[in-house]
Amino acid sequence: MQAAAPTLNIIGAGRLGRTLARLWSERGVFTIAGLCNRSNESTASAREFIGAGKICGHIADLPDADCWLIATGDADIAATALLLARRLDGQRPLVFHCSGALPASVLEPCRPATLASAHPVHSFAEPQHSLEAFAGSTVTLEGDDEGRALLGRAFSAVGCELLTLNPQQKVLYHTGSVMACNYLTVLLDQSLKVFAAAGIAESSARKLLEPIVTQTVRNNFALGPARALTGPIARGDGETVARQLHALAQVDEKILNSYRTLGQAGVELAKKSGLDEKQVRQLESILREQAQ
Repeated sequence: MQAAAPTLNIIGAGRLGRTLARLWSERGVFTIAGLCNRSNESTASAREFIGAGKICGHIADLPDADCWLIATGDADIAATALLLARRLDGQRPLVFHCSGALPASVLEPCRPATLASAHPVHSFAEPQHSLEAFAGSTVTLEGDDEGRALLGRAFSAVGCELLTLNPQQKVLYHTGSVMACNYLTVLLDQSLKVFAAAGIAESSARKLLEPIVTQTVRNNFALGPARALTGPIARGDGETVARQLHALAQVDEKILNSYRTLGQAGVELAKKSGLDEKQVRQLESILREQAQ
């Protein structure tokens, strides 16, 4: 006879929490016991999406469970752990969070519970889409051995790759993830603003950009950044860079500074692909002049 799935309570069933809960519930990894958000309306919305879980107005109202996920924003995890510690009152379940930046030790008030953190390297912008796209994501695990083992099995059951970190690695690991994911979004937004300044509608610009951006991402992972770099800096085309800097100066100073900063980093990258020293010096001079 198959053992019953462990029970799971979720505090903060937002986009991440409700996505994981539904995936785990559908695969029989966890039985979703209770849900608690800031408002009953939000909790009811999560319950409808997940298809399981008791709606609870307060942490104190949540039922006993084998595992507890604190899926609030990072700034609220420590305070939530203090509230949960009172609810647990010495119980020993697994308590974990999914922050990429914070260690499991932020949950220390919940001892003697087992503590862990599990950060999925995935963008949970749209939960319905994440249900289909989550498999294949990497999840970084940190914390007590027992907790990492249980969460490793849970994430493996929904098709994830696993990576173990120590607490000292987490901040820089998460920073690298933010730069590649979140700041790519910021860069695309700035690109769309430049297209708008050129009189090109956002819908047209997005359609224009999608194939080349998608191919650029593929090239970076297939070839590495140095070989994937193209464009005027990769060619050593200082005249084009100068014209673009001049044009951006008429549009938006913040975007101009982004171009300049990324351009300087791009010169360093282009050097790895053989950009000659004369071109390097010319580009560095052009980019510095614009900063003055």
